[in-house]
Amino acid sequence: MVDIKPFKGTRPFNEEAKSLIAPSTDHLSIENIEIFRKNNYWNYLKILNPVGQLKETDTLLEAKLHFDEMKQNNVIKKDFDNHYYVYQISFKGHTQTGFLSLANIDDFTNEKIKAHEKIYENRMRERAEQMLNIKTQIGPIYVFFEKNNNVSDLLNKKTKKIPDYDFESFDKSVHKLWCISDKDFILDLSSVFSKEVNNFYIADGHHRMGAMKLISELKYNKNIIQDNFMIAAFPSNEAKIFDYNRVVKDLNGLSEEKFLELISEKFKIKKEDKPFKPIKNKQFGMYHENNWYSLEYKELLKNNSFIDTLDINILNNSIFRKYLNIQDVNNDERIRFIAGCHGLDALEKKVNENKDSVAFSIFPSNISDVMEVADNKLTMPPKSTWFDPKPLDGLVVYEFEK
Repeated sequence: MVDIKPFKGTRPFNEEAKSLIAPSTDHLSIENIEIFRKNNYWNYLKILNPVGQLKETDTLLEAKLHFDEMKQNNVIKKDFDNHYYVYQISFKGHTQTGFLSLANIDDFTNEKIKAHEKIYENRMRERAEQMLNIKTQIGPIYVFFEKNNNVSDLLNKKTKKIPDYDFESFDKSVHKLWCISDKDFILDLSSVFSKEVNNFYIADGHHRMGAMKLISELKYNKNIIQDNFMIAAFPSNEAKIFDYNRVVKDLNGLSEEKFLELISEKFKIKKEDKPFKPIKNKQFGMYHENNWYSLEYKELLKNNSFIDTLDINILNNSIFRKYLNIQDVNNDERIRFIAGCHGLDALEKKVNENKDSVAFSIFPSNISDVMEVADNKLTMPPKSTWFDPKPLDGLVVYEFEK
């Protein structure tokens, strides 16, 4: 079973939460990130400095000074009492209700908190450096757990009351937060998880998780003994996965005609008269030179490992590595990843900027696939899943315990 703990969160006090929170930078262009930072003086993006997305590099000192200034001006304040924070997100007709709490690094080490994606070492270390700099975790690790009626009942009772925060974020998602210090509620929720919930599965935040593990191992570092970390936990039946699509810069010197001939060995190809969004596994959309195609994988995968049967690895193995010479999907600069929430228009736009490029739309992974991968101690390639809506950074932050 997994353990959760209430904590004294630091949250917006004298400013609107909407002006402080940092929306997922995957939703924003570099230009929009810079505008957001410029127009919102107190915004957490001035501290986070999204890795690899801004041209200038804010120094760690500037980030620390900005965080200290926020506290000194009572823009944010730390709660006096321990809380669980009931958290509800609504987006495009979908609503999910969960909570913010602490979890313990031991549950991750002992594989009660399970990962499903590989991570980039450099990005993990940069995350750890950012958090150690201000001794604070600004964004939660998004996890999900198998549906539990007792948990849902406890959370839903609290959502009948007026929330402490209720606002629309940059991407039009609506966020509501109830700050609960009631001791009976804290005891009841903690008890259900310690008795009835076996695992958490990481949905989003694998690099943060790696960073928190690294920080926990640096117990000599500036007198910090940090074994807890902040999570945003939601039931599996409410977590939603979108497609995570790919754009490749060129056809590796192949003509369109030759490329289509080669991939027809393993794919049934049909030219479409409109953008093609896959409706089932083993089906892909492809866009090149103003034309959309549907691709359907023809081969049976009876004796392959479960990982190899995932759509993302069918694409990796049967097209990217074999014909486009992308051997290292994780690090090849010719490939870009575009979340499905941006729609197929985003793929067309990216390809139209460079006529030699090609885009692939992918059927989204299922929650059950993610759980099976994690339960079997396997990993998907990075950028395999796009969970949306996402918890916001900066709505509640966790200052490390000294």
